[in-house]
Order: sequence, then structure tokens, then C-alpha cells
Amino acid sequence: MSEVEKKQQVLTGIDTSRKVGSSFTEKLSDEAMKFFCDVAKLPFSQQAVHFLNAYWFEIRNEAEFIYTVAWEKIKYADMHNKGIQLVYKYDEGNDLDFDIALYFYEILCKFVEDDKNKAYKDGYARSQPEMLTALKRKQELREKVDVNFDGRVSFLEYLLYQYRDVANPADFCHRSMNHDEHPEIRKARLALEEVNKRIRAYEEEKARLEADSQLPGVKGLGAKNMLAQIDSSPLKEELNKALITAEAAVRIASKKYGGQSGVGGADGGASSEGALWWMNRDLEEKKKRYGPSKK
Repeated sequence: MSEVEKKQQVLTGIDTSRKVGSSFTEKLSDEAMKFFCDVAKLPFSQQAVHFLNAYWFEIRNEAEFIYTVAWEKIKYADMHNKGIQLVYKYDEGNDLDFDIALYFYEILCKFVEDDKNKAYKDGYARSQPEMLTALKRKQELREKVDVNFDGRVSFLEYLLYQYRDVANPADFCHRSMNHDEHPEIRKARLALEEVNKRIRAYEEEKARLEADSQLPGVKGLGAKNMLAQIDSSPLKEELNKALITAEAAVRIASKKYGGQSGVGGADGGASSEGALWWMNRDLEEKKKRYGPSKK
């Protein structure tokens, strides 16, 4: 190991000497397999956070692709499978069966091949999906991607295989198993989940009013009037309050734990940088879509 690599290892608190190659198929201990399966049962976003926490030093430059492209496409595939068209009606899933996983890879490949998404192709070389036939893809999913052999593909399994040049299941467990969520980070995460609840309530009411506004007579006119005022309604006020609370919680967590990627033990460990980045990015998106309008 070079001096630069040694310094990087100390800075990150992660044992970067545990590398990949054939170790991607290294058998997990019973304890590690249970941990892996527990993480794979979490919502897609939390799987991504666990992965980014474990590999922040190596993967941070790909985080935007994971958030903006891969996460959005796996949710879209899951919604498609469940027959859900409206985002606010969707409860985030955790895995896909092989057939829907094929669809996920298909729309992912189409996205990066589209000229209007050129920035996501040129700027994130390591994140590019490989074009395969359906037969070859399903064989790959079964033999390589499906770590716990349950016939399904979690977001964690996708991420580990996509970035297998630096990641593998055994190493992920080694880095992550003793990493607990800090109280302030948990508080911020739950505050963002509360924002999601408020968004759902707001969007449900907006959709109801939009439907009623098409009705004839007084009911239709009343719905149109309420729809015009929805951004000053109690529901929107509650959403604004939830956003303010979440922003404060994320700021506190970021201030306390940001830049501490080197806190982990010398024998390997995860940081909290992935969680902090994800929460800040998610908050940014929520404020953009639902924050108070600038006058």
C-alpha cells in the first residue's frame, strides 16, 4: 500500500485494503447475511444511504447519479409493477422480482442513451449500466446480483454490483455492521419522513379538488375556488412548518457530524457522510417543489 493510500485509509476510517475481485461472491457468515437481509428490507432510499455511508470515500462522486437517476428509475419500475401512476400514492418499496428488475435496467439504459440526458452519461462513467440481452441479464441477476438468493433484486444489491470495482457484499457488511445511526441523524430522517406525510396529504387534497372542479354547478365552482387558494390553506401551512422543522434538524445533524468521515475504527467502518448528503439533497428537492413561493 502506498503512502497516499495509507493516508486515505486513516482519513476515512475505512479499511480500503479489503478489495473486490473474486470476493464479490465471498460467502457471508450467518450474522452478516442476516444484517444484509435486514438492510435489503429497508426502503430503497435507506438502502442507498447505507451503501453511501459504507463507500462514501470511493463513491461520493456518483452520489448524484444514484439519487437523481438510479433511485428515481427503481421507484418508477416498482410503481409500474404495482400499477401506481401518482407519486403521492406510492409507498417506497425495497426490492423487485427478476422480471421487473429487467424493466428497471431497460429504462435505466434508455435514460442514459437519450441525448437530453448526456450529462448523466458523460459525467458518471462508473454509473453507466451495461446493455445486455434479457436472457443474459436474468442470468447475471440470478448468478451475480442476487446476493441472498431470494429471487429478487434490492437496491443494495444493484448498487453493490454496479460499483463492484470498489464494493462487495462481505466488505459492505464488514464496514456497516457496527455503524449505528446517530440520534440527530435519526431525528432529521424522521423529520423528512414527516414532510413526506404532509406532501401526501397536500397532494391528495389537491387531486380531489382538481377532480371536483370539473363538476358542474356550485360544487365545481367551490372546488375551483378552494383549488386557487390551496397554497394558503392549512394543509400547505402544515407542510411549510414540516419543511422548516426538517431543515433545522438536517442543519443540526450536518453541523455535528459533517466532515467526520474519519471517525470510524482503523479496521474498517462506515461514516455518516452518505446519510448527511442524502438528507440535504432530499431536503433541497422538497424545498424546490413545495417550499414557500418567492415573491
